[in-house]
Amino acid sequence: MLPDGLLRDLASRSPAELGELLTARPDAARPGTDSVEDLAENLLSRAGLRRALDCLSRPELDAVERAVVLGPSDDSAARLPAGPPWDRLHRLALAHRDGEALRLVPGLAEALGRYPAGLGRPQPVLAALAARLRGEAPPAPGAGSPAWTAEELARWPASVRAVLERFRSRPVGSLPDALRRTDPAADADSRPVDWLLAHGVLLPVDARHVELPREVGLLLRGPGPWTATSPEPPAPPAARVPGRLRDNAAAAAVEQLLRRTAALRAELRARPLTTLRAGGIGVRELRRLRSALGIEHPELVRLLGLGELSGLVRLDPDTSSWRPAPAPFEDAARPDQWWHLVRSWLASDVVPSAVGLPLADGTVVGVLTRGTHAPEAPVVRRTLLAAHTELAGRAPGGHGPEDVLALARWRRPRLARALVRWGPGMLTEAAELGLLGADALTEPGRALVEDRPEDAVRAVTGWLPAPARTVVLQSDLTATATGYLAPDVARALDRLAEPEGHGPVPRHRFGERSLHRALDAGWTPSSILAWLEEHSRGPVPQALAYLVEEVGRAHGRIRITRADWVLTGEDALLEALAGSPGLAGRRLRRPAPGVLVVDAGEEASDRRRAPDGRAGGLRQLAAAVRATGTEPALDVAPAEDAPPEPAADPTLLLEVPAPRLPVPSAAEIQVLVDRLTGRDRARHPGDDLADAPADDPTDSGGAAPWDP
Repeated sequence: MLPDGLLRDLASRSPAELGELLTARPDAARPGTDSVEDLAENLLSRAGLRRALDCLSRPELDAVERAVVLGPSDDSAARLPAGPPWDRLHRLALAHRDGEALRLVPGLAEALGRYPAGLGRPQPVLAALAARLRGEAPPAPGAGSPAWTAEELARWPASVRAVLERFRSRPVGSLPDALRRTDPAADADSRPVDWLLAHGVLLPVDARHVELPREVGLLLRGPGPWTATSPEPPAPPAARVPGRLRDNAAAAAVEQLLRRTAALRAELRARPLTTLRAGGIGVRELRRLRSALGIEHPELVRLLGLGELSGLVRLDPDTSSWRPAPAPFEDAARPDQWWHLVRSWLASDVVPSAVGLPLADGTVVGVLTRGTHAPEAPVVRRTLLAAHTELAGRAPGGHGPEDVLALARWRRPRLARALVRWGPGMLTEAAELGLLGADALTEPGRALVEDRPEDAVRAVTGWLPAPARTVVLQSDLTATATGYLAPDVARALDRLAEPEGHGPVPRHRFGERSLHRALDAGWTPSSILAWLEEHSRGPVPQALAYLVEEVGRAHGRIRITRADWVLTGEDALLEALAGSPGLAGRRLRRPAPGVLVVDAGEEASDRRRAPDGRAGGLRQLAAAVRATGTEPALDVAPAEDAPPEPAADPTLLLEVPAPRLPVPSAAEIQVLVDRLTGRDRARHPGDDLADAPADDPTDSGGAAPWDP
């Protein structure tokens, strides 16, 4: 049943206060919320209360825990306090006015969890549980708990106090045979655990665990477990970081990330990443990929995780291998590429840097496994960025991970465990995304915290130079780019030459094989030379021009056309090919001069054969031709040389992972506030009369359905 005090409190709030409440607790803005009673039910849901508690700072959470643990009192502390932290608790509807008093909303104690402030449950609750587990009669109603005092606890034997010290930070401990029969005559010095069990200081909660009652825990910690916490957030000094150094570091990180992402997709397109039967990626595959990309293992696993969370790398269920998604990522402008990665990182529950962290079963988190998924990841990321923003506002400059984590734990103490586990790795990921530079918050990072994505993209655009459209051609048959190449230029250069390395400046080498590949794709020697002259920063080297012309003259002396297999070319070459060992055992026919037909054998009779099998036959046939010293021309390119996928709109990248908790917009919150306060009818009286039934012209009808 909803408390009347909460309903009166919500009804007395102004539209601005209701809007502030719904902005701070967006989970309460649900479809179908038409009245204050509906809003109160949303606010009191177990999940909603837990999320609201997760947003409290250290002093605010201490105030709630103190009120729950110590209970209400009759002194002035139960009256409505003025100032923090209770003013914010009231704004969040975690406390409500009831006359002159301030009361916690129902369900808040349960939402805190079983062990508020790290203290156990009350002694009567544990005593009743222990009696039920032992099969004994429950304690008499109203029996209460033993009246322990700090002076009495100080007189207990040293061995007993040593055991209790182990329960100072956590109330539950492991104990084999916890349900053993108690022995009131147990000696405290030689058997301290049995003495504590016999005196009800430790009580069993199952067959292998005991719990320290809340009353003893409070005595162990002194006047209260909240006195040691600071009411003010930590304010560490900042390291001096010039703005140019910060921006240069961030810009280099962004450029490197985009280049490595494109290289990863290209490598997986050529050789997909095979998974283990038990899941994850094997050491050999990771070593092979690390060698191909030229990066270290920690950087590789973070790159793979970022590809997974952004949807740019996907698991193919048919082959159990990771392949690049068919998205036009490389064709998009680089600021758009960055924005896709960043907003995916902010919304996803994948933590790429979690690889290698220990798990409860003694193993570690594997690459591209479920162990990298954490539901609290989006909240932790935004908490870390908000802490960086707050520190930068107080002391501009660089702030190390320890300072950022200390402030984040003070701002969100209930996320402390997640911050300790995921926080350091997430800060590294933020630096690789350009949100941090030299441990200092960058302008894109600040813009994202302040919900200004356009400004973030604009700042990154200023970091990245315009794409280059020219290369430096040298006589050693290499082409060196003058910077990041435009996508169409890069695609053409990849077809004409073989890439060398994955450094910041693309470098390619021309060779007979690469030029034959381009001729197979439809290029001609004249078109190749024309392209080189157009995109070269100087004249085309004579050695390269001679190579193109020579390959063009030798190309196509034998042609392979898909049928059974039809080869056309010079009679002398075909005769040499027919007698080569590569075609031994294959049925050959010469239907006309300059034509050789090679039967496909089993491939022709099995029409359901996979395309890869027929492509394999084509590769064998091409290898037999090359063994005679001639490069064939393939009228139908093999699978590994398939033409590029059709061009797509580069602005239509993959969808960003949907947030677990959609946040309503400001306009949607305003619509709900108007409905709760009745202002929607005042604004549209004519619409309400028009929708009223004919037999009741005074009925204003219901509000229009709203879906946040």
